[in-house]
Amino acid sequence: MSGILDKYDESINLTYNYTYRMLMHLKNIKENYLNLGKVDDITLEVYRDSIIKKYETLEDLTWKLLSKIFKADGLDINSPRGCYKQAFKEGLIEDMVVWNNILLARNSTAHIYDEEDYEKIKEDILNYYVKAIEELLNKIFMERL
Repeated sequence: MSGILDKYDESINLTYNYTYRMLMHLKNIKENYLNLGKVDDITLEVYRDSIIKKYETLEDLTWKLLSKIFKADGLDINSPRGCYKQAFKEGLIEDMVVWNNILLARNSTAHIYDEEDYEKIKEDILNYYVKAIEELLNKIFMERL
């Protein structure tokens, strides 16, 4: 049985490290974006698209990390919403409204064709979602790793 738990631990650690690196990449893009100054529209669009694409990957990694953690604890949860609900029950997530919005934004990014909606999602990522994901990763680190 120990071998199985070791494999879970290794997989969780690898996924955590990759997720945390993705968070740091997104935070670096955010910092550069906030310090841009006067630039052309193309540069702004490139930054916006980079923020959203990094966010999509980060959100996907985040719920898969939670899924692995719960699987190691004997729970088989294979959906983002289920993982976020369980994380809320376990106190890893404090504001379920933000996490519902995180999931909604992630599901919406592939189907948005209006620039205003795309900008709104980018702003929410920068103002709310990055912080929420970072808080979750810090809690996981302190409690599990």
